[in-house]
Amino acid sequence: MPPSRPQADGLDVPSTVISRGRLIDVLSDTVRDLEALPLTLAADGVDDARRLRASVAGQLRDHVLPRLEDADVPAVVVVGGSTGAGKSTLVNSVLGTEVSEAGVLRPTTRVPVLVVNPEDASALEAHPVSEVVQTVVCEAQPAGLALIDASDLDSVQADNRALAARLLEACDLWLFVTTAARYGDHTPWATLEEAVSRGASIAVVLNRVPAAVLSEVRLDLVERLDGLGLAGSPFFVVPDVGPYEGLLPAGSVRELRDWMQLLAGRHRAAGLVRRADRELWPALRHDLLALADAVDAQGDAGRRLEQAGRDILAGPCDALRADVERGGLAEGAPTTRWVSHASAGGPLAALATGARLRGGWFGRTARARAQALAEVADDLRGALALRLSADLTAVTEEARTTWSEAGATEHAGRLLGHGPGAHEAVTAWVEGVVSTAAPVKGMEAQAVGHLLVAAACGLEGARAAAARLGLAEAVGDARPRLAEALTAALEAAVPARAGLSLVPAPDLAAALRLRAGELSVLVRPGDQ
Repeated sequence: MPPSRPQADGLDVPSTVISRGRLIDVLSDTVRDLEALPLTLAADGVDDARRLRASVAGQLRDHVLPRLEDADVPAVVVVGGSTGAGKSTLVNSVLGTEVSEAGVLRPTTRVPVLVVNPEDASALEAHPVSEVVQTVVCEAQPAGLALIDASDLDSVQADNRALAARLLEACDLWLFVTTAARYGDHTPWATLEEAVSRGASIAVVLNRVPAAVLSEVRLDLVERLDGLGLAGSPFFVVPDVGPYEGLLPAGSVRELRDWMQLLAGRHRAAGLVRRADRELWPALRHDLLALADAVDAQGDAGRRLEQAGRDILAGPCDALRADVERGGLAEGAPTTRWVSHASAGGPLAALATGARLRGGWFGRTARARAQALAEVADDLRGALALRLSADLTAVTEEARTTWSEAGATEHAGRLLGHGPGAHEAVTAWVEGVVSTAAPVKGMEAQAVGHLLVAAACGLEGARAAAARLGLAEAVGDARPRLAEALTAALEAAVPARAGLSLVPAPDLAAALRLRAGELSVLVRPGDQ
């Protein structure tokens, strides 16, 4: 025998298999995770997953958890539809009093209006939707039922559209209001399709229908609703009364008012909640599993983006290492400078020929030699920085293009291209070589350091001179440090794990599946 399903907790929850407290914890954790869930990267179905994430989080936050936490929360009916459908006038007319401003300006309902009976006012004070609506306490509103005149689903204002969608997630029943001219509009109808897919309770009001087209429009709309599986949903027609101000004639909304009265009352409204809940748990379980799949897809997309970053770096890094190894970074101006200074009578001639390094009168020759080596080192610094800068620009631009194609454009500016600049990276290497150099006979430490810089960059005359001075080991140490400095600057422009930083935590998919499993006890056989 299936477990009993007591109603005292405010939702249709089998307390013999999961406690209300445990369910509140599970769903609160789920809301927290969904609200923080990044679905950043382009992946199959990511747009649908983003909408689903917002929908599920809103439904849990604004509908499910308030009911679990307070059984006295009245059933919530949202009156929603397209711009100009006459929702506010309809609400006012059903209640027989002006509670929501109606007019010819569109959209009229900028701030949704929540109409509640005095008996229910305290129960809704802490409800999440009370933060985004104007609450009107009205004796004409039956107890046990709260009515929300929502924003337009197709409002030109994005905030209004988002608010309308949020209110639909919070309701126990959606009263879909449309007109003969607007019932086929894309946005309201797409929202209706999505609500049906979630198993939402829906009633339909065809408002402002001219008598001349009533039969044709009713037939077409009923066929459309039947195609959505809403053939058995309550359906009401409010005839067009022409230009009109104030409340509609009582007779035109009598059928809708009587039906709303039947829904009201503690016992009957609780029945409305239970009918909605029968669809809630299997749909919620299905949605959590779909979101878990979306998390997995983000992980796959992040790994592809991460690999793309490594592939972008591979070619330029390999080329830099090869150029360092073959000594190709000293070509051009640095070599010309060396040849000029190493020619007969030049300050570097003794270094080039292996002659004794004399200090000269008052050390002038040594100082000239040191100055010439400093100039060569400066030329090399500029050439290295220019080469590295070009590689940094190319790598960063390619990475940003790749990230843009992966849907991460705004994150690219934050995460890419922020390593050390080319001049900074090269200068750090040069200063490191110079700071560790030791003097040799006829040359101070700084001059030796500049010679090592030239030799490590592959300047052939400098390499030969360094070898004759017993500095081959120091050159052999400086060369790989140069390759490391250059490639490290490139790799910092596309940091390791930058792509992976955009994906959800790897255990989130498992957590969502676990929570879906915990909800399986609430799903009746056949509702899977």
